[in-house]
Amino acid sequence: MKKSLFFAVSFTALLATDFCVAQTTSSRGVKREKEECEALALQVATNPRASGIGSSGSESVAINIARLQARNELASQMAAEITGVLQHRMEQYMMTAGAGTNFTVKRDGFQGRVESSGNTPRTISGVLQHDSMVIVQRVQQIITNTRPICQNTYEQPNGSVLVYVCIEMDLQAQRKAYNGLKEDGVLEKDMDGDGKNDIDFSEREFLIELAKAREEYNNKKREE
Repeated sequence: MKKSLFFAVSFTALLATDFCVAQTTSSRGVKREKEECEALALQVATNPRASGIGSSGSESVAINIARLQARNELASQMAAEITGVLQHRMEQYMMTAGAGTNFTVKRDGFQGRVESSGNTPRTISGVLQHDSMVIVQRVQQIITNTRPICQNTYEQPNGSVLVYVCIEMDLQAQRKAYNGLKEDGVLEKDMDGDGKNDIDFSEREFLIELAKAREEYNNKKREE
């Protein structure tokens, strides 16, 4: 009798446990997996990528919306990465410029500042404020003709069309960005006002630093 009672209690407890697990699982909803084009944009890749989504009753309109969103995302991503690369190099210069020269390094809040003997300051925030706008304009021009490397179309129950795309900025476009920014004077800086460039990116340096910044960006996006 005691053995039967023990099995009955155990079986009831097991059912209750299974019910709680099932209830907890269902209450969480359905896990959303990354769509193919979204996942492709976050893969480890040689070239910068971004994804976009478009929805409309017209397939062509949905495609245009998705491409525009992807291009805006890629332009924003690239501008942030280029600005970050430039800022990092400027901060490195600020921290080492005093060694063996007649320049002293001061800390002005979180911004470094180098003052020459003529007291001509060059602040990181001041330089980047102008350069950020130039970088965005240059990148947007180059990305305009970027084509998708992935495009998926889905018909929705309400009759609308949902489009996912992934675009990529190839090596030629990245080199074009480098040349344009070089012409704009963004990638070479006379930080101390002596007429000589203290910062001057080569194409190889630019592409390497950009790849590092892109990897950090994608790692953060994958964790979201």
